[in-house]
Amino acid sequence: MRSVVLTDTDGLFVTNPTNVRYLTGFRGVSPEEREAYALVTTDTIYLFTSALYRETAKQFSGVHQKAIEISYDHPITAALSEVCDKTRIKTVGFEETNLTVWEFQTLKQSLPGITLTPTHGRVEALRQMKNTEELKSTRLAASLTDRCFAYIKQRLKPGITEGKLAWEIENFLNFKAGGNAFSPIVAFNEHSAMPHYHERGNNPLRKGSLVLLDFGAKINGYCADMTRVVFLGTPKDAWVSTYTTVLAANEKALALLKNGERNGATLDAVAREVIAGANLPVYPHSLGHAVGLEIHEAPRLTIKKAETLKPGMIVTVEPGVYVEGTYGIRIEDLIHINANSIELLSKSTKEITIL
Repeated sequence: MRSVVLTDTDGLFVTNPTNVRYLTGFRGVSPEEREAYALVTTDTIYLFTSALYRETAKQFSGVHQKAIEISYDHPITAALSEVCDKTRIKTVGFEETNLTVWEFQTLKQSLPGITLTPTHGRVEALRQMKNTEELKSTRLAASLTDRCFAYIKQRLKPGITEGKLAWEIENFLNFKAGGNAFSPIVAFNEHSAMPHYHERGNNPLRKGSLVLLDFGAKINGYCADMTRVVFLGTPKDAWVSTYTTVLAANEKALALLKNGERNGATLDAVAREVIAGANLPVYPHSLGHAVGLEIHEAPRLTIKKAETLKPGMIVTVEPGVYVEGTYGIRIEDLIHINANSIELLSKSTKEITIL
């Protein structure tokens, strides 16, 4: 049973699908929908789901976890009320960033004798530290991401399109891994100037092009994340110069991490200094973010908030330069934080690659 701190409430009502999965092991068909709920008490986790998942829920039932079936005639509000009455729960925390206003009002009406208390990031805080099995899954996801990069470089030929390359990445990871951690970013030339470019252009790749690839595999729900830039044919001098600067920023941040620097704000500031020192535009995003069951998790490595990186966390380091309407270069690695050092999970070369 996952341990959730309940110092100020008798129970915690969990509605975030990712948090439900983390606590109970349950995963529905559509993570965006309310297919299951969880109530965490001091000694038991109650998993609420429909008859569609009756057999699935049984797999996760045990001494400290019980499955309760809900339906149109026996909704979550009624089931939750029954459990609270049976276990004499008087105060229930809820996830304030996930529960809608309508859901809260309905819950309040259905639990007249219960005090509802907003909570923030209780389960997310637990998810920051990866255990052995979580790390094992992430390592495998990172390894398959590296394999995908080696494969996709062979597909980078004149005439191929962004859409075709993205399809190739998705197919490779769907077949070799448990799927894609997110929709791959494939950006040619000026499209790479948009950090989260999400179109799938049909213009054919040509010699003398820059290609930015941002993608990751998923294993047992755990994500990998890596960005590499390669060149088809002789790159422009400005591209090479910028690539060298971005790589220097990436490696300086990694060196500080390896030597014990654990302040995310400091790492972000140092990487920005390298880029600004080369008179290049500094990236508009954070230096990195944590990765787990979701591709973007807390904490972030940002000058806007000094957060301490702790052993067990898995984070990215991804400085970049984006010249509006012209080109962009980002180099992103996935890192596991150890007690005294780091483990670089992304193994793909960062040397300038010309195909």
